[in-house]
Amino acid sequence: MALGSQSTNAEIVMPTVFRVMRKDFDNLPTVNQTSLGVRPGTDVDLDAQNNVLVNGKGMSVSPNWRNINIHRIPKRLRPLLAGAGGSNTWFCFRTGSGPFQQGSLATGLTLEPDSATHGNVVPVQIVPLTTYAANLTATRSDWVEDET
Repeated sequence: MALGSQSTNAEIVMPTVFRVMRKDFDNLPTVNQTSLGVRPGTDVDLDAQNNVLVNGKGMSVSPNWRNINIHRIPKRLRPLLAGAGGSNTWFCFRTGSGPFQQGSLATGLTLEPDSATHGNVVPVQIVPLTTYAANLTATRSDWVEDET
């Protein structure tokens, strides 16, 4: 784009993140607390009104599936990653195309890396757990299986 020109459709590059999840009949991630979702009290903290606190906790992701805990990586990927020991009913999914750095991931969600190999998808502000869960679910069609 030339200097000084304006665009109404500015392209926002979302960070690339990976997560191991189960998949449904349509080959998209299953929506539940251990796939595309979070476990209250474990993955996120809630206040007395059932709102998700903004404290860096959220849905765990990595910049590459090879950075995920080896016990979650499906066994079928042992030829690509020695020691992979997870269930073959789990699959590596990816979303985004940008660098693994703090930034907007989707409506109401941001990536907060806590190391070069791990981060959390967190709400951008304090929201009810149902809103956070709905925002995570809204990303479902953005995830693609990627075990390369």
